[in-house]
Amino acid sequence: MPRLTNSRRLPRPAGGLQRYLLAGLLLGLAVLGATLGGCGGGVGTGGTGGFASGPITGFGSVIVNGVRFDDGSAVVVDGDGVTRSRDLLRLGMTVEIDGTDIGDTTGVATRIRYDSELLGLVDTAVDAASGGFTLLGQRVLVDSATVFDEGVGGLAALRKGQTLEVYAVFDPAAASYRASRVGPAAGNATPHVRGLVAQADTGARTLRIAEVNYSYGSASGVPDNVGAGQYVRLNLSSSLPISGRYGVQAFGTAVAALPDSDKGSVKGLISSFVSSRSFSVNGRPVDASAANFSNGTAGLAVGVRVEVEGAVRSGTLKASKVSIDSDVQQNNQTFELHGAITAVDTAQKTCALRGITVSTARTDLAYSNGTAAALAVGRQIAVRGKLSADGLRIDATSIAFE
Repeated sequence: MPRLTNSRRLPRPAGGLQRYLLAGLLLGLAVLGATLGGCGGGVGTGGTGGFASGPITGFGSVIVNGVRFDDGSAVVVDGDGVTRSRDLLRLGMTVEIDGTDIGDTTGVATRIRYDSELLGLVDTAVDAASGGFTLLGQRVLVDSATVFDEGVGGLAALRKGQTLEVYAVFDPAAASYRASRVGPAAGNATPHVRGLVAQADTGARTLRIAEVNYSYGSASGVPDNVGAGQYVRLNLSSSLPISGRYGVQAFGTAVAALPDSDKGSVKGLISSFVSSRSFSVNGRPVDASAANFSNGTAGLAVGVRVEVEGAVRSGTLKASKVSIDSDVQQNNQTFELHGAITAVDTAQKTCALRGITVSTARTDLAYSNGTAAALAVGRQIAVRGKLSADGLRIDATSIAFE
């Protein structure tokens, strides 16, 4: 809440004590109104507390699901709950943001949690024809919206035995992962997988995700009633299977608990489906009984990409709006960057900001408040663009000097 900065005493009216008390009361009401108006959800704020879950599509703050979150005072944690620097956040990472004053386009992040779906060794050669590769036995699919870290190169540069970290959404219908980011992983990082249990045997303490088998006989943190349909995060003993099964070292947090809030949004794939009124997205339950379906309900099914907006009540997203995102929309994703230029290469027609290479070579690139000649280290710019064909850079479609 904002602090009252005007601390001057109200002058005592010449007309006596009653008018003085009345004036004091009016001032108090004015202060109360201003204070309430500054709190999340107040009249005129245009926003409230809540959360957003989806891939990062921009920086200059953090942009998720079309909302630009001020991350200046946010606590950033990884999938194991370890506090991290916000400088580690990258385009395409899947994150969950708790925030305040969340409106249609802006918000303030208080906590950002990022976690990959897969971390481990590439175990088969890349299949460029089908646009994918296999990591920890799991099939990973990439498309024109998949960001590749420059440190690993594009899909064609991947090799068997590399240790990679893949940010993705799990598709139960295709028994595969649709990647939003592929990057390097530390050599000493614990391999892990997150996904939907397809089958479990609690007696033998084994389970299956997609077509890959796991043994959790000596694992810690085993949740109650492990079974089909449960979302799990498995920290593995090794990136290599033993007798056809990967050993589970510990169960982690697969779906973080959410407090009640009035505004939430989730972008991802339908992971379970009962009806258009009841389904889950990325393992989070959705009650859509009172939702508006912007493009109908006929296309809803397991594996379909959707964006859901609503309020959170007792861990369930009570949807007010559900929209289906087609593959065409996903592949035409626009990325947005705000910040100071850190490098310029006029010969290659590129510049860099926020650790990302931006190409200025498109013939339809539009400039505002300046021209290409004004690109220089230290200049503040806003970039909008598309991901390059190899996923390694942003091809700018517009650059505005700020």
